[in-house]
Amino acid sequence: MKILAGLLKLLIFLAILAIPLYFFHGLILNKAAKYLYYKDELKPADVIVVIPGSETEYSVAHGAKLFKEGWARKDKIILSGGSAIWKYTWSSLMKEQALSLGVPVNAIFLEEKSSSTKENALFTKEIIKNHRYTSLILVTSPYHSKRANKIFSKIMGNEIKVLSAPSEESRFQFKDWWKRERDRKAVFIEFFKLFWFSVFGG
Repeated sequence: MKILAGLLKLLIFLAILAIPLYFFHGLILNKAAKYLYYKDELKPADVIVVIPGSETEYSVAHGAKLFKEGWARKDKIILSGGSAIWKYTWSSLMKEQALSLGVPVNAIFLEEKSSSTKENALFTKEIIKNHRYTSLILVTSPYHSKRANKIFSKIMGNEIKVLSAPSEESRFQFKDWWKRERDRKAVFIEFFKLFWFSVFGG
């Protein structure tokens, strides 16, 4: 009898829990995805850093826009990304787009060794320290912004301030993301990588 009573209580609890989930699942899931988004109040920094991803073209466009608006005090932009396809690196491809958007060639630094967000931060830090910069504006895709900010902030440490400025345009949409296969994949992968970073720091 005690087992049956326990099972009955469990079923009642699950039923009570299922009601708000049924009626408010959209709100809950939208908020869950927005947890991946992080944006700081935009302020001038020494340099703008753009890192690649599945929406690199939007990130480069936003980085170029910020550069042309004068947010980089040292008039420099770092394009970070290693091997992409054949002999091309992500940073070299991003450079072509940045030039087409009006960023001067002498304003661009390329970081061409990285193959992950962690390496983006590590190798970018070398450039930043060589030029004695003390702050950066980090540009990436919206759903990658929180993890990228956490990784860069950890690796830059107290000596280099990181400001997150994710791209304003994106194919990814937070609203009803679970209804689209591409957006579902992006959210699940990003949550897994964020969890991995939180637990293992990698």
